[in-house]
This record gives sequence, structure tokens and C-alpha cells, in this order.
Amino acid sequence: MKGVVDKTMDTGPSEVPEQDLTSLKKLEMTDVLEDIKMLLEQHDNPALELQRYLSEVESKINDENKLKLESVDRNHIKHLIEKHPYFKNPSTYHIRLITIMKYLKKKGVDITLNDFDLLVDEIIMSIDDVEKISYGKYSRKRF
Repeated sequence: MKGVVDKTMDTGPSEVPEQDLTSLKKLEMTDVLEDIKMLLEQHDNPALELQRYLSEVESKINDENKLKLESVDRNHIKHLIEKHPYFKNPSTYHIRLITIMKYLKKKGVDITLNDFDLLVDEIIMSIDDVEKISYGKYSRKRF
């Protein structure tokens, strides 16, 4: 993130060039802290510049989270879900999303990604004969 803050901020707001999502560098906390300290030193009342900078950082974090979520192997997750005992031998009772998430965690899948539960919900709904009862509850028809 270093270099996002324009060194000539006294002349007006800086423009951050559009970046390709694939070329994003991982945010480093030390760089963010250095940039904030520089903002505080350069301006008597840096509230607007600091707010703008923090929104840029937040945008970069959201972009990184989206990239991580898009890089998840959906076919692998679907394969693991289909191996769950419930999906092998469905019963009349429903299965909950939290149960599936715990199962995926046990199988070594990183479930800490933002909106990962929405991705898993989408994958579950793509499995044949799965019906959504309510949010986080699914039922699979017996064969």
C-alpha cells in the first residue's frame, strides 16, 4: 500500500491510479501505519485526507478478499460436501450450513474467508436434488 498517499497532498487530493485486481500487492500493516503517520505530520487538520486514505485501504482489503474468494476451488469444495455422510445417505431431517462449515474446517478448508458461507450456500444449491428450506438449512431428496 506504500505509495498510495501522494507526496504533494498540499496542492489537492491525490488520485490513485486504477489497478488491475491481479496486480494488487498484499497490504502490509507497517506500510499503512507509515502512510497514516505521514498524513498526520503533513497536515494540521488531516481528517479529510485520512478519511479518504482509509476508504482506499478498505477498498483494497475488499478487493483482496474478493480475489481470495474467487480463487477457491469450487469443485473441490463440492466434492467434499458430497462426501459428507448426510449427502451420501440423506434423511428426512434437514442439514444445517453450520454443520457443513464445521465439516469443511475438519477437512482442512480455510473457512475464515469473508463471505465463504455464501459461497458454500451457492455450492450446496448446485448439488442435485438439494432443496433450501430456509437460510442455512437444506434438505436432499432420497434416491
